[in-house]
Amino acid sequence: MDNSQIANRLDAFASLLELVESNPYTVRAYRRAAATIRAAPVPVVDLVRSGRVQELRGIGAGIAGRLRELIETGEIAELAELEREVSPDLVGLGRYLGLGTKRSIDLARSLGVRTADELRQAAADGRLQTVPGIGPKTEARLLEALAGEGEPRPREGLLLSRAWEIVGGIAAAVGGEAAGDAGYDCAPSGAAPL
Repeated sequence: MDNSQIANRLDAFASLLELVESNPYTVRAYRRAAATIRAAPVPVVDLVRSGRVQELRGIGAGIAGRLRELIETGEIAELAELEREVSPDLVGLGRYLGLGTKRSIDLARSLGVRTADELRQAAADGRLQTVPGIGPKTEARLLEALAGEGEPRPREGLLLSRAWEIVGGIAAAVGGEAAGDAGYDCAPSGAAPL
């Protein structure tokens, strides 16, 4: 397994952790670790096997453990579980419908569906009311949102948490560090903060 493949698995893990609304600092740590590994001048596999992977910037004990697991078994068990459990398109559709990640996953489990298309079909078949907690009003709201799915939506403002993520990503890409307040320091003069 080369550095790029290892970094890709950490990036995938970070993305799924973000989808299930894990701690944003954990997500950021895995993204930074992936960037560090991708840029490492030596094979990270060798560092993991020799117990020296924590010498890399941003690799702590938790990430080192995940790397050991990945190198020894070829996978990260929690990542594999998340990949089985969480369908990004399903979670994305759920968010579009105004549902949180957990509610989207619970809805999918109750309906026995795994993809956004299967959820759309279940809704079209009138199966939403079979889900505990979905009454006629909620079903009508979800069906209305699904009906308007192809229509353009007005752009929403940039949330402060997303602004921090963007600033952190840019800083990491150039080897820097985010500083200041992304919500106020970035606003043009006279503009409302993010």
